[in-house]
Amino acid sequence: MKRLLAVFLVLLLLLHGCTPALPDSPKIYPGFEEVAPGPHLVIAAPPEAPPKPEPEPEPIEIRIQFAGDILLHRGPIEAARTGANTFDFRPFLRDIAPFVDGDLTIVNMETPVDVLGENRDITTFPLFNAPFEILEALQYAGFNHLIAANNHSFDRGFSGLVATVENFERVGLDFTGMYVDEAAFHVPTILDVNGIQVGIIAYTDSVNGLESLVPAEMRPFAVRRFRSHVLDDLPAMAEDITRLREGGAELVIVSLHWGAEYVNAPTEMQRQVARGLSDLGADVIMGNHAHVIQPIEWHERADGGRSLIIYSLGNFLADQTRLNPPIARTQFGKLVSLQVIRMPDGELRLDVEVLPTLCLRDISGNTLGIVNGISVMPVIGGELPDFVTSEDLRAWGRRAYEHVVNIVGEEFIARPAA
Repeated sequence: MKRLLAVFLVLLLLLHGCTPALPDSPKIYPGFEEVAPGPHLVIAAPPEAPPKPEPEPEPIEIRIQFAGDILLHRGPIEAARTGANTFDFRPFLRDIAPFVDGDLTIVNMETPVDVLGENRDITTFPLFNAPFEILEALQYAGFNHLIAANNHSFDRGFSGLVATVENFERVGLDFTGMYVDEAAFHVPTILDVNGIQVGIIAYTDSVNGLESLVPAEMRPFAVRRFRSHVLDDLPAMAEDITRLREGGAELVIVSLHWGAEYVNAPTEMQRQVARGLSDLGADVIMGNHAHVIQPIEWHERADGGRSLIIYSLGNFLADQTRLNPPIARTQFGKLVSLQVIRMPDGELRLDVEVLPTLCLRDISGNTLGIVNGISVMPVIGGELPDFVTSEDLRAWGRRAYEHVVNIVGEEFIARPAA
């Protein structure tokens, strides 16, 4: 009876819209926050993982190499000829190629290249036009950047300059120093070399008086000019260096085509110009044009850094043996290797070594029976490679080595591997 009465009371309450009272506190389920009564429950955020420590930055190291002039007179061109209009210069660089192993490898391309196409009208001194295959040979040897601002830049006029630039691009070689229009002139050369930003700018103090071969509107822009016998151009050059820095360059290389030919030392004014550029922010000054090597020095800057000054790299591949026989100084060169280390704090540390080279060539212009008569050879510890068995030729190597050591200084010379 009591159970029926209870059921009757519940039905009566429901008919009148009433609901039984709920417990005072909501039930809390694991994984949910306790919140004020409402229609929603909030999911609790999982605990945050501790932040991972930033990896310690590591030093970055690159190797930059510098070689001198590529200057092709009639002897090397004829020695490289394989057909009426075809050439192969790669054998001339076969023996030095294993040593051209830098991340950035720079050489001075002294002359216009194949300005008419298909190696038509190849010419030598005084107005040069080198065969196209020299570019392929330089690439084969390991070079990847050409300096093109020099006294022969205008030898075949402005159209020759434009064609030369197109040939550089066609073979896939980067370059600095020739410009086909004003816009290109104002684009700074900044290369990402394995994470280090390297800026390059090139000047020449002569175009052999051939300005008239270039349209008037392009004369200020086809190549960069400066005067090496005065300090007056340093402010404008400082602006160029500043633009490279503003563009992100961490290391700045300045190429200078300058000075007197066939002398073993720079003038005092050249020293002042080079040291002035160093103080303005240039890290490397690489000189060309003398066709013989000149000294190397470190210049300590006020900011605590130091700059490498190479007054002249000399010839690398050339045949000027008749200038001062029995063995012309024009055949003695150097391959300069610069180690650049960027420390975690951004500081750049520089070190350098010099490999003497000999462009082996008979003083009479006749072939030597070694690699078609011409070969750029390393001279390590005063010795040519072992396959050169002639004692007369090995003596040339020792003379080349002694000359480079005398001019450059023993402390810079690369040591033979132990």
